[in-house]
Amino acid sequence: MDIINELIKIRSTNPEIAPLLYDVVRTLTVQIIVQFMFYINNPGTTFINSMFLQTTIFLLLGVVVFWLISYKLMSNYVFPLNLNIEENIIEEINIKE
Repeated sequence: MDIINELIKIRSTNPEIAPLLYDVVRTLTVQIIVQFMFYINNPGTTFINSMFLQTTIFLLLGVVVFWLISYKLMSNYVFPLNLNIEENIIEEINIKE
């Protein structure tokens, strides 16, 4: 439970951590499901092999780099992004009225 409390503390100081974690979990889930289906279709392969681990690490590294570098640059310099979807919807409604 200490890990969860630490993540809550980090999330309160850095709001981009939640989408980053969601993307990491989503990417990892997709990789595992795809690897499992590939393993079922090709019985000669192993479920966890070096190519799977290497590909997964590279994908997760790409997701983390996006959120820590690309997203920061885009949100600060290219166009401001608001992570709170409810506020964005309310702003759009107010603009239309």
